[in-house]
Amino acid sequence: MGQAGYLLRFVDIVLILLFGFICISSIKPSSVQPPESTEAPYKNIDPSQIVFVSIQNDGAFLVDDERRTLRTPAQLRAFLRQKRDALGRTEMKARLRSSRTAPIYYLMQAAKICKQLGIPKSIEVEINRSR
Repeated sequence: MGQAGYLLRFVDIVLILLFGFICISSIKPSSVQPPESTEAPYKNIDPSQIVFVSIQNDGAFLVDDERRTLRTPAQLRAFLRQKRDALGRTEMKARLRSSRTAPIYYLMQAAKICKQLGIPKSIEVEINRSR
């Protein structure tokens, strides 16, 4: 038997031992539960009930499919209140979108407004992967 034959038998034995250890090892489920949103539980949501708010670097808020610009938090509050009253408090959700370069202060302002108005929100932060 040549060198290749011994090597092949050695690989076979190692694989048999590996699969044997895998079969007899016990795998315990983790006691760690992944976090779940308590504010906006997952369910099928009608896209017409979601209000998207994009936060710009200068603190402006883009709404209505990014066609309308709101310059101040007071304007955003009035816009969200108007949408909430039109859609209904329990049905409306807000999705806050911010770029990585926008100051977090503006995103937190929008989140605070949603909380004060009782609008469930989710936050998306755009990550720049060009680095």
